[in-house]
Amino acid sequence: MRNICRLACLFLAFAIGNSSVASAQQSWADGLVQPGRLEFGVIARGSAAARSVTLTNSTGAPLHIQGVSTACRCAEAQNPSKTLLQPGEKATIEVRMNTTNFEKQRDTTLSIFIDAPQSAEVRVPISAYIRTDVVFDPGKVDLDRVSYGTEVNRRVTINYAGRPEWQIRELKVTNPDLTAEFKEIKREQAPADGINVIYQLQVKLSAKAKVGRIAEYITIVTDDSRNPYVPLLVQGEVRSDITISNPSITLQSVKVSQSKKTRLVVVGEKPFVVERIDAGDLKNDLRANLSDKADKQHRVELEFTAPDRPGRFTQKVQLFVKNRVEPIEFVVSGTIVP
Repeated sequence: MRNICRLACLFLAFAIGNSSVASAQQSWADGLVQPGRLEFGVIARGSAAARSVTLTNSTGAPLHIQGVSTACRCAEAQNPSKTLLQPGEKATIEVRMNTTNFEKQRDTTLSIFIDAPQSAEVRVPISAYIRTDVVFDPGKVDLDRVSYGTEVNRRVTINYAGRPEWQIRELKVTNPDLTAEFKEIKREQAPADGINVIYQLQVKLSAKAKVGRIAEYITIVTDDSRNPYVPLLVQGEVRSDITISNPSITLQSVKVSQSKKTRLVVVGEKPFVVERIDAGDLKNDLRANLSDKADKQHRVELEFTAPDRPGRFTQKVQLFVKNRVEPIEFVVSGTIVP
């Protein structure tokens, strides 16, 4: 009997130990992912709804994401932006709700499977309410990929079926490069009780929009007392019309007062003129030989004279183009030696 009790105690201790290890593994993995919950809120039927989580490798060792999945087809997990993360690196995982085939309250889970440096599964709760009385066509504002300086206009139709007095009150737009307007197109009695309402939404991307990706929401504010806010996804990218083929220039070792020359190649879709450069802290040390002739390609000669400040340096330099609001940036780095 004594041996049986001893074996039972050993088994219990082993089970508790394994449980503690599993709990510890789960806790370190949970801390890598932010946010810890994806709340989509109230979204329209047929709309494009996407949210992302970010996994940061703070383990001090290489981390490998084995895979991702969701517990319900109402949500779809996209492939991670990276699967092998060195210490300090990050990966994003986008989750998209299926608002075409599902409706009303949807609660599910995103699972992220990690197999290095230790095995773990991170579970991120997902919650959304897909309302059936509001439908977007198309489901999002797709601005496509456009060149800098291009104005883009898009239209979205908003269909509502329900209360006779329902209306859109305002639009909330946080991006200064976007403007949006709405107008009522039709309001008619439905075959059953209620009414059908059609609004048209006009979204404009400014020709002065900054270069980069656009991924955000326009909030449609209605007169609904319970759920007045309906988000509309806006996606696109503004690519630079002018690029620098060598945006990072390394000068290696330069002695104090010594000069070193290098070349910058700037290419545009249309002929342009480079007016000046702003070298910040190196404004007295970095000079550019510029041409006042408009061309699609400029080979800009740069001359750097090392100041009496020995050590490593890294300087962001802005290049200004005539009739272009946004400057183009490149980086100059190197080491100044006595």
